[in-house]
Amino acid sequence: MMKKKKIIIGIVAVAAVVGGVAFKLTNAMPQQPQGTPVMTTTTNRQNIQEVLKQKAVLEGTESAEVVSRLHYEIQQIAVKEGTRVKKGQLLAVLDSTEIQQQMAQTKGELELLSYQQQDILTDRQKEYDAAVTAREQAKRDYERQQQLLNGGVGTQVELDTAKDALDKAERAVADIPSENGTVVLTNAEKQTKINAQQKADIQASTLNDCKIYSPITGTVTRVNTTVGRFADEMESNKPIFVIEDIDNLQMKVMISENDIDKVQIGQEVDITADILGKDVVKGIVDRISPTGEEKNGTSSERVIPVYIKVQGQNEKLLAGITAQATIKIAYAENVLVVPLEAIGELEDGTTAIYTVTEQGTVHIVPVKTGLETDLQAEVTSDELTEGQTIILNPSLALTEGMAVVAQ
Repeated sequence: MMKKKKIIIGIVAVAAVVGGVAFKLTNAMPQQPQGTPVMTTTTNRQNIQEVLKQKAVLEGTESAEVVSRLHYEIQQIAVKEGTRVKKGQLLAVLDSTEIQQQMAQTKGELELLSYQQQDILTDRQKEYDAAVTAREQAKRDYERQQQLLNGGVGTQVELDTAKDALDKAERAVADIPSENGTVVLTNAEKQTKINAQQKADIQASTLNDCKIYSPITGTVTRVNTTVGRFADEMESNKPIFVIEDIDNLQMKVMISENDIDKVQIGQEVDITADILGKDVVKGIVDRISPTGEEKNGTSSERVIPVYIKVQGQNEKLLAGITAQATIKIAYAENVLVVPLEAIGELEDGTTAIYTVTEQGTVHIVPVKTGLETDLQAEVTSDELTEGQTIILNPSLALTEGMAVVAQ
């Protein structure tokens, strides 16, 4: 019995020792603060700039696609890609043998028609002069018969016969086309000559088009043909030449209808591209299209073309490459700034910042937002100051006065 009792006592003693140690360890460990864990940052006062970023292909401020409607072979190409040309400079020559032959034939036809119509006019003038003479004679005969009848010598039948002869002679004169006593061609004859001359003019224009000239001053950026090919038969309906003014580049960016009210002519633009490395080229908003268009076939959003003129020069900058335009929308100095993820919205739609008080509780501060970047936003409120602790990604589960623990 004694042995068993000692064992029990021993067990109790050990338990007491263990319990005492545990009590001491518990008292020695720091107490964990109570509250909902939250991620925090602080408000900051700094300069901020709102921008819009868009990618687009660099292109010349002026460009021209040169095509030909003529089914003639290309005989000579006077330029190559990269050639700088002036407005009116020769680009290519087409084989004009066929049109020159047609022009020679038409010229002969015109000359023959001219001779024929001159003969017609000569014969017609003789006919007209004879008709006029006959009319004058018929008039005299009529007047004489009228005098005879008045004198009681002639008869009414003779007078009527003379009148019929006079009418016939006048119709003969009237039937011959003339102006002020000189015969002219009929309308049909005139039209025949007009048609022949139009044919000659078209052929002359076609011959002129056999020499293809640059419509603008610029650089040849594409040559899509070779000698021997027909000028009007281009692969995929491509133009024969593309001429661009690449000394003056521009970008056509598509701005969302939701942002277009922020864009104004004259705003500064930073242009960057992979080919530029860390270099930045300056630009300016030059034109804003007066109409919008579909963004794509799967979206109801509308976009507005905005043209950005490149102002800075950089030899690395080439037409045809993709660049990024950063449009400087607005700028503010020494304003209170918070990360975008610190801005919350209350149930009534009010924009708010959730601050953490010195007592470790939530205090909700309504704010007005100003300029925004991709990461930050300007906020204004009488209750916010620089360096205040604010909660990131606040939720509606956080309420005024709730205890929180910053992580």
